[in-house]
Amino acid sequence: MNKTMLVSALVCGSALAMTGCQTQTVEGQMQTGNPLNQPVLKSTIHAVTGDKNEVGQMFLRPVDGGVQVYGKLMNLQPGQTVSLHIHETGSCGNMGKAAGGHFNPDNKPHSNPDDMNGHAGDLPNLTANADGIATINYVNKKISAADAGKYSVNRLAFIVHNGVDDYTSQPAGNAGDRVACGIIEKR
Repeated sequence: MNKTMLVSALVCGSALAMTGCQTQTVEGQMQTGNPLNQPVLKSTIHAVTGDKNEVGQMFLRPVDGGVQVYGKLMNLQPGQTVSLHIHETGSCGNMGKAAGGHFNPDNKPHSNPDDMNGHAGDLPNLTANADGIATINYVNKKISAADAGKYSVNRLAFIVHNGVDDYTSQPAGNAGDRVACGIIEKR
């Protein structure tokens, strides 16, 4: 009986230790909400012109209070600020224009990402560091990472705009041209 209890304790302890020491994705996965809840959606973002090189990756996972959107954009000019939005269709054709407008299932005006009365696809502006890398770690309370449903972003698209979103101009914050796009897909 004592050997069985000892073995059970060792197995349980090892499982807990392994769970607590999981290797995180994307350079030490940015922590928000439940750190053991792995991303369920991913988007590889490519330039919409030229050779369409990969310029970043975004991950989405459900957390307490919403969906965590985290990842990075690369090869930007140091100090450059760009806009990132989730758009209403899952197509990057026609230089990103096929992605349609911002994801807006409730037909609300464009606004600040934290405004619950704005587009569901509104996200914060991103500014590149000295190495030309911009990161995001944001919990969007207006979207879902479910396979389907009114607020699901599965099979929609991220669009990177070359300008700063002013969060007030309609319909898209005067964010500039579409320079990169990535379809949001299940991991």
